[in-house]
Amino acid sequence: MALQVNVNDILSQLYHQRGVVEFLFANRDNITVNELLSREDISAEQYQKLKSLDLIYEYENIVSLNDAVVAMFEDFMEIGEVTPGFINDYINELNRYIRFYQEAREMRFLRSIKKYLKRINATLTREIIKLQKNVDDTYKNESNYRIKLQKLEDYREKRDTIIEFIKRTGDVVEDTRSLFSLTNDSELYGIVSALKVSLIENLDYLIEIQTDITDFINKIQFQIDVYKKAQRLKEIKEHGSLYYKTNFKEIVQNINTLKHNGHKTPKTKIAVDFLFTDDGHVLCKRIAEKYKLTRLMVRGIAGKMAGNFKDKGLEQQIKLDTEKLVERFLVQTKANLFEYLMDYKFPKTIGTVTFEDRLSLFVEIAMEYQTVLDFKYRLQYFDYNDTGSTVKKRLGYTLILPAKEKEKTKKEKVKKTDEG
Repeated sequence: MALQVNVNDILSQLYHQRGVVEFLFANRDNITVNELLSREDISAEQYQKLKSLDLIYEYENIVSLNDAVVAMFEDFMEIGEVTPGFINDYINELNRYIRFYQEAREMRFLRSIKKYLKRINATLTREIIKLQKNVDDTYKNESNYRIKLQKLEDYREKRDTIIEFIKRTGDVVEDTRSLFSLTNDSELYGIVSALKVSLIENLDYLIEIQTDITDFINKIQFQIDVYKKAQRLKEIKEHGSLYYKTNFKEIVQNINTLKHNGHKTPKTKIAVDFLFTDDGHVLCKRIAEKYKLTRLMVRGIAGKMAGNFKDKGLEQQIKLDTEKLVERFLVQTKANLFEYLMDYKFPKTIGTVTFEDRLSLFVEIAMEYQTVLDFKYRLQYFDYNDTGSTVKKRLGYTLILPAKEKEKTKKEKVKKTDEG
């Protein structure tokens, strides 16, 4: 900048000249210097002050706001061009701080992990909203058909890019699941849970956007075909070929149909009845595999039995034991989940279950069975002796109780609504 300024100078000028800023933001790239100075709320001295702070630019007698100011307003208002590149930057930064945290378990790295998880969640939602607005605005307001088609194709590519970022984010969260569980951080658990739900919802929104884009492109192509035929018909009429070389006039006079009778508009949305047919079943299966929508997947034909099927059977047995453990916890009312797991006597077939194993099981149950648990969001404390040491340590954990019947039913209804 031409002058040494601080945040107070910038905010002061934006506030005092808010009418001018609003005027330039609403009329971008077409306001001359004379038009701006003709306003009563700005003088030549104030205009030079805004220029000295680089809040406005002047080029070939055209005045415009600083791109950073415009971008700030567009981000808050969730308008403007879709810029999925920010998501890629946030994912790279997230991976970087995860590596740092794996090397040194320090709180500053964990805070950065939380920050970028929140940014990814917020940016994904904001970019999808901007994408939907831009698709609708392009179809309704763009007058040039070729530009309209090209813009819609560009938005389709950006939509595919956002889907790729969603898959990468999901992979990062899944790969670091055990690391996040060991942190025993309730805030991180809430951030990760919200991000998982948001990723599923955003994928559904992107599928709807793709349907709209395809529908709009087909309608535009249909309109172009009709326009070309009308132009051809007009050309034939101007040359006199329509009346003097054909019997067009006699044929039209003998037609007594209603207006627009038989007129069919292009339709790309799939009928619900079709989805219940065999072809619809195949289509649903392809969509589920492509976008990893587990609620649309169905059980297929069993393949060849793998060589390690015994190990998989053992893992399944342990999983079933965990489910039974949760069922036993839900029917009792004396202890919370942490105390219950600390005092629980596991079968001898499982072997020795250490304190760390019980702690990991506590986090896993809290994440997997949240619909049947009642989170009180209050910290309780547990004193324990570290392995190989006589020094007592204190561990804080979230108070989790069995959900009451009414609360359990309400959570299951909310979950079914989200999956529906």
